[in-house]
Amino acid sequence: MSIQVSVSSFRKIKEEDDSYTAFTVDVWVSGIHHIIEKRYSEFEKLHQMLKKVTKTPEFPPKKVLKWNPKVLEQRRQGLDAYFKGLLEQETIPHALLLFLEADAANYTIDRFMQDGEQKTTHQPALVLDSSVYLQKRNSLPNIVTEGVLVGLYTPGSFDLPR
Repeated sequence: MSIQVSVSSFRKIKEEDDSYTAFTVDVWVSGIHHIIEKRYSEFEKLHQMLKKVTKTPEFPPKKVLKWNPKVLEQRRQGLDAYFKGLLEQETIPHALLLFLEADAANYTIDRFMQDGEQKTTHQPALVLDSSVYLQKRNSLPNIVTEGVLVGLYTPGSFDLPR
């Protein structure tokens, strides 16, 4: 699966009594682009989960001056580098895919399409002769089938009245 992530920007969000910084994350999964916004605390939770299952790159530290634009830009750059390091790994942790809201179905399909050998793994279960559809199944005539056959194959059936 091809996946790319870029922490492109940040913005201050004010909700009633609460204000926080949200980081904008651009995600490309198999060429499909979507954007998510996450708080720094959500990145921290992801990092804590990933540390338990894989080796992680250096995580940008929390600073006291969190509203300083210079500090926020350094944090943005650090988060961007963090994701680039995670995506360089051989296997992408499932927790990361969930965090990035990447579609697991697309991941599986893309992996199958990238394999060199693409073999069908199933056999047909039922094969029907095409003439079975034109056979009468009971003693009553099939007026729909007869009407279509007469309409299509009778000479002059397409002539319009003048």
